[in-house]
Amino acid sequence: MSSSFQNLEGLNFSDQIIFNQFGRGREEPAPFQLIHKAFESIVDQQPNVVAVEQEGNILTYQALENAANQLAHRLISLGLQPRQRVCLVVQRSLPMIVAMLAVLKCGCQYVPLDGQVTAESALRHIIKDTGAPFILCLERFHDKVQSLADPTTSKVLVLDSQPNQFTASPRLQIECSKSDGAYAIYTSGSTGPPKGVDVSHGNVTNLLTSYPGNLNIGRATLVAQLLSISFDMGQWEIFATLMNGGTLLIRTSDWKHVLKKAHTVISTPSILGSFPRNEYPNINVVAVAGEPCPQALADDWAEQAEFYNCCGPTEVTIVNTMHKHSQGRELSIGKPLPNTSVYILDKNENPAPIGSTGLMWVGGAAVSRGYLNLPELTSTRYKLDKFKNDGSIMFNTGDLCRWRPDGSIAHEGRADDQVKIKGFRVELDSVAASIEATPGVTKACAIFTEKVLWGFYTSAKFIDEATVKAVVAERQPYYAVPANFRFVDLLPMTVNGKVDKRALIASIGVQASTPAVVITAPAPVVIAPENEKQMLEVAVHSLDSTRQGSIDSDYSEKFQLPAKHGYHGLRALRHRIFSLYRRFFSVVFIFNAIAAVLMGYFGKAGRHLENMSTAIGANLCMAVLMRQEIVINFLFKIACSVPTSAPLWLRQNCAKVYHIGGLHSGCGVAALIWLIIFTVTATIKHNHTAVLVVSYILVTLLAAMVCSAHPKLRIKYHDYFELTHRFAGWTALFLFWVQTILAAEASRGSDTLGHALSISPAYWLLLVATLSVILPWLNLQKVEVRADVLSPHAVRLYFDYTIAEVGTAIRLSERPLLEWHAFATVAKPGLTEFSVIVSNAGDWTKRQINNAPTKLWVRGIPACGVLRIAPLFRSVVLVATGSGIGPCLPVIYARKVPARVFWSTPHPETNFGTEICDAVKAADPKAVIHNTKTMGRPDMVAITYQLLRESNAEAVCIISNKKLTQMVVYAMEARGIPAYGAIFDS
Repeated sequence: MSSSFQNLEGLNFSDQIIFNQFGRGREEPAPFQLIHKAFESIVDQQPNVVAVEQEGNILTYQALENAANQLAHRLISLGLQPRQRVCLVVQRSLPMIVAMLAVLKCGCQYVPLDGQVTAESALRHIIKDTGAPFILCLERFHDKVQSLADPTTSKVLVLDSQPNQFTASPRLQIECSKSDGAYAIYTSGSTGPPKGVDVSHGNVTNLLTSYPGNLNIGRATLVAQLLSISFDMGQWEIFATLMNGGTLLIRTSDWKHVLKKAHTVISTPSILGSFPRNEYPNINVVAVAGEPCPQALADDWAEQAEFYNCCGPTEVTIVNTMHKHSQGRELSIGKPLPNTSVYILDKNENPAPIGSTGLMWVGGAAVSRGYLNLPELTSTRYKLDKFKNDGSIMFNTGDLCRWRPDGSIAHEGRADDQVKIKGFRVELDSVAASIEATPGVTKACAIFTEKVLWGFYTSAKFIDEATVKAVVAERQPYYAVPANFRFVDLLPMTVNGKVDKRALIASIGVQASTPAVVITAPAPVVIAPENEKQMLEVAVHSLDSTRQGSIDSDYSEKFQLPAKHGYHGLRALRHRIFSLYRRFFSVVFIFNAIAAVLMGYFGKAGRHLENMSTAIGANLCMAVLMRQEIVINFLFKIACSVPTSAPLWLRQNCAKVYHIGGLHSGCGVAALIWLIIFTVTATIKHNHTAVLVVSYILVTLLAAMVCSAHPKLRIKYHDYFELTHRFAGWTALFLFWVQTILAAEASRGSDTLGHALSISPAYWLLLVATLSVILPWLNLQKVEVRADVLSPHAVRLYFDYTIAEVGTAIRLSERPLLEWHAFATVAKPGLTEFSVIVSNAGDWTKRQINNAPTKLWVRGIPACGVLRIAPLFRSVVLVATGSGIGPCLPVIYARKVPARVFWSTPHPETNFGTEICDAVKAADPKAVIHNTKTMGRPDMVAITYQLLRESNAEAVCIISNKKLTQMVVYAMEARGIPAYGAIFDS
């Protein structure tokens, strides 16, 4: 076990413990110390497996081994000495892979340089800086390299000048250690000449021969090789594959060909975001690094693949932290990798308090050997690890980070992106993240130049600057809101796939001198790059064609959300605590209290128990009737018969008819209370023993039903709630009959039992309740179903056994005694067939999607739901999330009530099909269809209000989950706007 970190005296005791727990990755020895030895081990295990493939040309592991050995022998024969450096001026190709392995087998260090994009000045500097005695290049770069290299010190060899004849050659047995150099990556040189980072074998094998760095690559794993060889992440693609037995798919200018086959992709967020996920179903592992990843992009890919968000500069060997992201969870950069330490320090290089922001320093096996020929720079960034105090080195990454409570790390930008504006420190990455929070913005970049803060952003459809500014202003202090925003069709990228900030700065001067023009919203464009250089200039550009109805440029100013009415406490009391549902619940108790008083004053002596039985029966009957489809439909029909010419106050109150669930709940609880009073009274009076026994059992059953129906318990244990309600309810109903008959028998005297029952109000009330319960089951039937599987997330089920009206729902089951699931009906005008939309929300729904059922059980008749009230209004705004669009579709199809539509869901067309999307657009050409996977989470309240005001609608109807429904309904009602959504208390 490792000893504790030292020099932590500046932290309190609890933070010292956490610093030790959070700061170190797990300790485990790497199975190999040398890159080429790990590769050779794979060769011995699976010589005939394809190692590398490009455009139909393949090399098996054995063929690749033979080719590398041949080239290594040739280099040694020409005078290459161990621990020298060899420059590779290449591009993605089979010879490139051969050359990398050959140099390593010689005990030397390769310097990868992309021949197409590396500038001549940089190439000349690197050749001289490395002192490379050999330069290996592709034939297309030979003349360029020959003109730059010094013939007296460097020999130039062409890799692809002769046909490949990979005959067996013995392996070189040159002694190397894990501390020897494996490759040197030269940075872009944005602040001066390129500087080389010296990476050792041990650095690489520590990351790539164990999880998570190896990404679980193994035999039959197809790994895309997308990135430039000059980029350290390119080494991750290549060696994670070849050291673990996968197959490397080297791309050409046709990215899609490789991506459609690949299982594993390593990329920058900018590059990954330019390809729509649904076109590449084979990809099941994705790792991104190199720049901050938008939350929406991570959530999108995490739905399909294992998604790793990673962080680490070249100096700590590609990445030093990794996070396996779960959809919907907060994105982090993860935890330290094996044999790696992470320290978050203040500006004095002392530990920052846990949870505070500081600079991330990295120690352990990840830290590279330093900068080539730059001892002074190395000494400022690489320092002795004072926390281990064992002579090892730690490196200052320049990343601003903090520890989260779960031991993962939150990334808050870079120190070199921290600027001062009006005396305040501003993180440019934080500003960019706020811009990306604007619905529809796929990528953003903040730049501070000439004392002006700029915000650049791109999206599939034009989004005006005012909309973006409003979003940023909500998330940033005034001084961190860019003075200038600029929409660009494409954000330029560097050769490594990151946003090119220098190109953006250069564009400012050009664009500033251009006369102002009115920009119209551009249509989505799919860019097919003709060559790699063009691809490197392609910015993040979403290809999702489902983004409709972006909010117009002046909405946020034209329709500002007004203040809520009244005082906060009174407002919450009225709209939340005393909702109509709960008021109905309270009315039940008021009437029962009045009944109790009347019984006490006017009830006949000796008939208290009979009166209590009547009260129990009345409440029980009412509770059952409020859940009877015929009664529900009758009440809705009366309420919804009010014409639209009637005053709005009358119509908006009639529209709340669906709150009748409060009567059901109130009567159920009141029946239990009356039963308890009855049982206690009967016990005191030493009533009929059998009646008492039955009463106690009934109290237990009804108490179980009422407790399990509490909203929190019902949601958490829904299956148990349903079984309890059904079987305990049936048992209770039977026992009520037993109790009623026993009570009548005990009190009938000389009367017949039949006559005694016939004059008992409890008997008739119980009879009505029983018939109400039985009636839907008399209509139990197994019906034909036509299933249309829309996607792995949704299925549309079609029925024709009855006629469904707008705003109704049916219940479906596979096992009628055990489970029932309610779904809104979708009926089209003039058709007898109707449908329901089932989305993946649990085991039962997933089973329907996977199995596409042909028959299902139904019972009762379609019952009215919330959207049955839509015809009460002259126009409405329909708000839906996910499959909530289903209940809205009958209103949309019928087109009797003009409606604006706001639908927020992941990938609408992919998950729900074009027919539904087209129906929405046909009913509302300006419908806002918000793709949450590419556009992030929308401001539900603001957009709903904007649509309401734009259309002059009379009401808002929302079908969503509990949290969003209650939020939108309260936000509207608190501003005097009629709003309606499902009741989750019932």
